[in-house]
Amino acid sequence: MLSAVILPLVGVVLGTAGTLTGQYLATRNERRRHDAQLAAAARAERKQAITEFLSAAQRVELQIDNAHHRGIAADPHALDQLLHELWLSKKLLELVCGRPTASAAHAFTTTLENMSRGGRTDLGPRQRSTRAVFMESARAELGAAGPPLYPIPALPDKLADEPTDALPDEPGTHPLDGPPSAVDRSA
Repeated sequence: MLSAVILPLVGVVLGTAGTLTGQYLATRNERRRHDAQLAAAARAERKQAITEFLSAAQRVELQIDNAHHRGIAADPHALDQLLHELWLSKKLLELVCGRPTASAAHAFTTTLENMSRGGRTDLGPRQRSTRAVFMESARAELGAAGPPLYPIPALPDKLADEPTDALPDEPGTHPLDGPPSAVDRSA
């Protein structure tokens, strides 16, 4: 009689354990699939922001090249519009990319604006350098593996000491980081 009571109870316990294990495994797999989908969507968003930034930068670089190498003056209104698009795409990139990529984009954008507005032709090495830094940062942001594709050229001494206007490395030191919080959270 004892076996008549115990065997059904063992069956119920084993059935419940099997059901709970199956549900756990299904939930775990679903969570992994969901996390992978979120990661893929975030990467696609970063890739699109980087692509839009590069497209805007390329249009400004074309204007700079035309002015400096071909003697074709840019229409000031058209140049203003291109620079506006470049700064906007840089800001959108900052929303979805990490600080290293945002900082590199800021330095590259500032260099392009200085070259297009200031007419300084001696910024070519800085343009190549800031572009290379951005490209390598963007590759890292998108998870590209392997050795660097863009060598970062050394800057001439007169340009090496000039600020690049890159975002500082320390959070809280850039105007976009906002004022320090008045609330002391250490307590």
